[in-house]
Amino acid sequence: MNRFLWHWEEKNYTNIAKQLIEQKINSIKVQSGDVTLTNIEIKSISGDAQVNIRKGKQVLVYDFDIEVEWRGQNENDEAEGTYKIKDLNSLDNDFQLIHINSKSKTKISDKCKDLVKRDMHLKLKECFQTLMQEIGQFESDPEKLKKDQEARKYAEEQIKLAKEQNGEQKERIFQEQKLKEMKMKQEFQQIMSQ
Repeated sequence: MNRFLWHWEEKNYTNIAKQLIEQKINSIKVQSGDVTLTNIEIKSISGDAQVNIRKGKQVLVYDFDIEVEWRGQNENDEAEGTYKIKDLNSLDNDFQLIHINSKSKTKISDKCKDLVKRDMHLKLKECFQTLMQEIGQFESDPEKLKKDQEARKYAEEQIKLAKEQNGEQKERIFQEQKLKEMKMKQEFQQIMSQ
């Protein structure tokens, strides 16, 4: 038996990551002069997050693309639009903001788009710096660890039981085969002695 068998396990953290990302994005507010810019809605979020466990080591990986709706306003005017966060991933915090648009041209729409490019981008980078640790905390939750341990123990017991049953079945087949061979040998000897 190979004593260096390693177990590979993947755990899906997509929903947790999406919730954290949505909370972070919706909490950001940018102020410049008399204009306040806020993220008002996550229009779409695609991608996934998972924890891979191999050789006892946990590796968190995620990759998301997100479309965000924003609103900018001052005392006299308002502007709304969207932007996309491209390639938010676990390798680096170097995502891009693309497709920065305003729904209509207003007195502050260009200023708001500039705020998204410059200040919103910086705020997003700042808040996503801790995303990996925050997702990882779910893997370190004592309650979750206990449940995972119980699930692993149950799975190991099921595997052991299956191996035992398989072993018994193999032994029965072996014994049946042995009896058939003995019977064939006796029949052959009877035929030869005639």
